[in-house]
Amino acid sequence: MTATFTREQFDEACREFIHAHQSQSSAYQAKLAGWSWKEHNTLPGFGYMHRNTSLNWRNTESDETFFDNYDSLDVVDDGTTAPYHSPDPLTCQQYVVLSATFRVPTFYFSIHDSSGSPLHLTDIMKTSLLRDDVCEGTVATTFAVSHPAMNFPLLSQGEHPMLGTPCWYFHPCETANAVQEILQASGERDGRSLTWIEAWFAVLSTVVNVQ
Repeated sequence: MTATFTREQFDEACREFIHAHQSQSSAYQAKLAGWSWKEHNTLPGFGYMHRNTSLNWRNTESDETFFDNYDSLDVVDDGTTAPYHSPDPLTCQQYVVLSATFRVPTFYFSIHDSSGSPLHLTDIMKTSLLRDDVCEGTVATTFAVSHPAMNFPLLSQGEHPMLGTPCWYFHPCETANAVQEILQASGERDGRSLTWIEAWFAVLSTVVNVQ
């Protein structure tokens, strides 16, 4: 198949992926389990994948360099975001949505504490969702994490395309090229949608702890 998805190919790939990873017979299967297919409430044919998973706070000593970038930020506490001092487990809503612009899967998420308050960016970076080395060399603002060598932010805040709710997402501009490199390196040539989306999850796992 091509480096991008049609809506029909995306739907097919997601449904095949969910079916293929229902089993948790291995550690790999367990990490990719728990996804379900959700249809848009009013627009038939505009579905997406969703799962709900738990996260933990991680050791923040390795984040000292990254959070130095936040010293000059004016982060407003309006009472709607959760402060980083609670040992309570965190809930992460995760979504895989087709990008209307880039025609590739895009990872959206939100993280809430036990009271239901969403975390702001400084606290998100202290959770177990992201890999430790993701933010090396990046520059952070209140609403995005960017790398000087990239044209688009690595991580941004925006509305969920289907739900209209606030989420964070990873910009999909380089997704197609990254997936194609994996498929070419593996010698995969059958063009299956399932193989493509599994390669996409492999790319995602370089940034996110897919658990």
